[in-house]
Amino acid sequence: MPAAVLLLGMLSAVLLVWTDRINERQRVNYLWLDAIMDVQIRTATFHLWLEQVIAGDTAVDMKEVWEDYDRAVMLVDVLLNGGDTGHGLIPEPLHEPWPRAQAEGLKTLLASFKTLGLARMREPGNAGIGSDIDHRFDKVFEKILVNAAGLELVVQGEQARIRQEARRLFWGILIAWTAIVIVATVGLLNRERRRKASEEALLSAHEQLLIQAEELKQHREHLTEQVELRTRELITANKNLELEIVGHQQTEDALKVSQKQLRQLSSRLLSAQEEERKKISRELHDELGQSLTLMKFRLRSVEKQLREDQGALKDEAGNILLYMNTVIEDVRRISKDLCPFILEDLGLTRALQWLADNFAKNNRDIRLTLDLPDIDSLFPQDAQTSIYRILQEALTNLVKHSGAGSASVIIRKEAKSVSFSIEDDGKGFDMTKIKSQDAAERGLGLASMEERVSMLGGSLALWSEQGKGTRISFSIPAREEIDRHELLSHHAG
Repeated sequence: MPAAVLLLGMLSAVLLVWTDRINERQRVNYLWLDAIMDVQIRTATFHLWLEQVIAGDTAVDMKEVWEDYDRAVMLVDVLLNGGDTGHGLIPEPLHEPWPRAQAEGLKTLLASFKTLGLARMREPGNAGIGSDIDHRFDKVFEKILVNAAGLELVVQGEQARIRQEARRLFWGILIAWTAIVIVATVGLLNRERRRKASEEALLSAHEQLLIQAEELKQHREHLTEQVELRTRELITANKNLELEIVGHQQTEDALKVSQKQLRQLSSRLLSAQEEERKKISRELHDELGQSLTLMKFRLRSVEKQLREDQGALKDEAGNILLYMNTVIEDVRRISKDLCPFILEDLGLTRALQWLADNFAKNNRDIRLTLDLPDIDSLFPQDAQTSIYRILQEALTNLVKHSGAGSASVIIRKEAKSVSFSIEDDGKGFDMTKIKSQDAAERGLGLASMEERVSMLGGSLALWSEQGKGTRISFSIPAREEIDRHELLSHHAG
């Protein structure tokens, strides 16, 4: 059995190490794909804006045009030599000959693209749409897109190969695990058979002893028999009482362990929820947002190429552009709500200020006041995220249920903690009815807030009265108190 456990542990370690390696390779591949997509988008943007400049559009900022182009060239250099793409670090360059040749060809095409763009800008009168240099410029642009698409297919093929390799590794280790478990199970069954044989022998010897004891009892006096009987009853009762005490103690210990595991599970669930929000936010911002922006630029290019007698099509294109602007803003808003990157970049104070400003912008019928001191240094990053989510949920519930005309968020720094209060003048509700409901009936929003506050070592209080509004208040220990609370919880566990 120890050997089986050792083998299972070694296989698990191999699986973890190999999985980490595969994940790292997949991460680099995703960064390559992001960089290739970014090169395509920035090249297309450069092409579109340059066409607008040549067409006489003075609103285009050429500095941004060249920055986009330089960014595309830098990303190709990162593919060739490794480095930071802006989405993550590529630790090593492309090694395979054909993909590297593709990337080098892409870099050469970008240089030609820049040369032709400069030539068109120097002579805009002779480089307009339909000119020879315009045709060459478009052909180089098409080659860049084809080259980038080819490089993207190579990286996608590598991803498919890595996934196939991961599946083979998984099934191989699963088969090895199964074989080890079967062998260990057979060994345990053999041990169990031997144990049962020994137990039967002991039972047989015990039965013989009982027979001899019974023969001795028949020769004892009646009083002795009664004393021994009473003694056995007392011993049995004492043992049963001890077993019952042990059972109660075990139940209490199991309850404590269950509560600790539930708290840990809640923490992991909230952490996983935050990670999933970040992932969805990045996908919305980096993929859907950029795709919509590129579609918008291309549609604008098509609109500018329409003739004067195509007024209906121009109007329809303009309406679509306005709708796309709305969709892009919605995508950005949803992305920021899912994962406010301002929280990681600028801290909790600026993130809460942004949350209040965004609330006021989207809910003009509710007047919100914010009293916010600088509290960034008082909480670690995980606590800042939880505090932000608590206030975000409170403001969301305020919009959905309060019917208020004004609300306030007041934050105060105290000796060893920070207090938070969210109050409105809405319709309120019956606290007696709310207290009689269980957590499921009260809703996930309030339960999530209570769980987050409890995880931070704080306490949440809810007050409301019909016709007089609602107040949610909670207090969170400052950084030193949080660290001490976590240390005590760890020792208690």
